[in-house]
Amino acid sequence: MGMIKIPQAAITTFETNYPRIFESGALAEADWNKKLADFFKGYTGAADALAFSSNGSGLLAILMLLKKHRGFKRVFIQSNTMYGVKTIAISSGLEFAGFVPCSLPSLMPSTDQVRTFLEGLSGDISDCVFLMSHIGGIVNPDVVSIAALCKEHGVALVEDCAHSLGATLDGKHTGLFGFAGVYSLYATKAIAAGEGGIVVTDDVQLGQLLAKFQIYDRFDQKEEIGVNFRISELQALFSFAICELSESIIENKTAIADRYIAACKKANIEYVDPYANGQRGNHYKFTLIAKTDAATEFSGIKNRTSPVYDYTLGEDPQSVHLKHICLPIWYE
Repeated sequence: MGMIKIPQAAITTFETNYPRIFESGALAEADWNKKLADFFKGYTGAADALAFSSNGSGLLAILMLLKKHRGFKRVFIQSNTMYGVKTIAISSGLEFAGFVPCSLPSLMPSTDQVRTFLEGLSGDISDCVFLMSHIGGIVNPDVVSIAALCKEHGVALVEDCAHSLGATLDGKHTGLFGFAGVYSLYATKAIAAGEGGIVVTDDVQLGQLLAKFQIYDRFDQKEEIGVNFRISELQALFSFAICELSESIIENKTAIADRYIAACKKANIEYVDPYANGQRGNHYKFTLIAKTDAATEFSGIKNRTSPVYDYTLGEDPQSVHLKHICLPIWYE
């Protein structure tokens, strides 16, 4: 994490405003939480947005509410994602139904892979939630058809947008293709504020339930499930100061990505294209794709970061976790 840099303008915004938080005495549930949520509604076009303590806490709340209020019973995820996505899915109380394999070069599941998985499920599949992860800073290229497939079968699509804050497909932000999505502001992410998560949704009722969930519904006292997943005003201010610079951060990283792309084309190296087919990636990762085995094919590339994931949670027929490496692409 030593390479993570914060824009000076964000530091200045934080330093200018944090004394007012102390002066007001409003250390939680006040103006900066609202400003952060309002920023994301404007930035993404979502009907509702809400700050959570982490990407994982937002996802867990969504899954638990879909179980409680919408009657969903099972959840499945993709094989190429963080182990924590599996623990979140199981912690929700939904029955875990397995993993969808993923494909090169996107590192994500295709529509056909999702369809095949659904065909293999027993019983009425309309009781299922698909917790799908956008990987490496781009939108799943098949997300529109995957969302249509899920809707056709009554499957709830929930988007893990930990990698994809600011990434779009044909101008549409992640988190808005299914029921809801959650961005991550963790210290290593493309837009990094140390910690935190942002839920976006066009399902206004779900947004209202999430707002109640994260404060135990202590005012109305009607909901039976809820946890404190809030963030403080100081964290909300810091997050706002950084997130309002999302476009300039992405622009800075775009300049690095463009240099890598030129080098890859010159050397005939395959890479995950952050601009293909209407994509606008946020350059969380710059990923090279091996034709055979990454360890051998890219042995001469010493300056690299960790791969997206160097393990697989389920079946990996295309060896996604073994056929890629990632190059450094940090802000500044």
